[in-house]
Amino acid sequence: MTQTQMLLLQDQQGQPYILPRLKLLPVREQPGYRVAKDPDACNLPELLAVIIGGSNQIECAERLISQFGTMQKIAQAHVSEIARVEGIGNQTALRIKAALALGRKLLQPEEDRPVIHSPSDAAQILMPLLAHREQEYLVVVVLDTRNRVLDVVEVYHGSLNSSMVRIGELFKPALQRNAAGMVIAHNHPSTDPTPSPEDVSVTRAIVQAGKLLDVSVLDHLVIGLSRWVSLKEQGLGFS
Repeated sequence: MTQTQMLLLQDQQGQPYILPRLKLLPVREQPGYRVAKDPDACNLPELLAVIIGGSNQIECAERLISQFGTMQKIAQAHVSEIARVEGIGNQTALRIKAALALGRKLLQPEEDRPVIHSPSDAAQILMPLLAHREQEYLVVVVLDTRNRVLDVVEVYHGSLNSSMVRIGELFKPALQRNAAGMVIAHNHPSTDPTPSPEDVSVTRAIVQAGKLLDVSVLDHLVIGLSRWVSLKEQGLGFS
């Protein structure tokens, strides 16, 4: 019997069905075995297949990649979009999103409370959170008197402009935690982190409000896909 003949079988009602490819692979070539042996040597379909699980995991992984094209687009997709891929479903889509979130957390500093000494310290925390977002997100990094991170709080997301941003909302996380300082950050879905005139004007208003509220605004970072810009370093809005 050829492999093609082996693929086409009949169920109990005599209806033809395709045998899952997982059943045709030797154990050493199955995704689960390969991930257990050396996950770094596995390709993307194999890694996704193990997360998806089930007898049709290989076919589902390939359909997922075929529909979205890249891992970045899968990471950007909503759970409901992933769940619409044939064979995936909501629970599997949630597992995929959770696995991707865990991967991003690996890029964050290991310390429970990292310290912000420079814009690059803040960027190390914020890039994994903001770099791949399809919408614009604005977050506040809340700091104690030693510039240790107390929390990272999402304040806005969507299509943002200066008229939508309420300065008081930005300071609420810091005031609630009696914080000494904070870093503002937002992403540019265009992937170009060049600050816009609106970014500068909003920064200027935030810095002035911080002086009145006795909360030091250390920086405002604009995050792109692989680059970031510090408005403080550029002297934009902090003069």
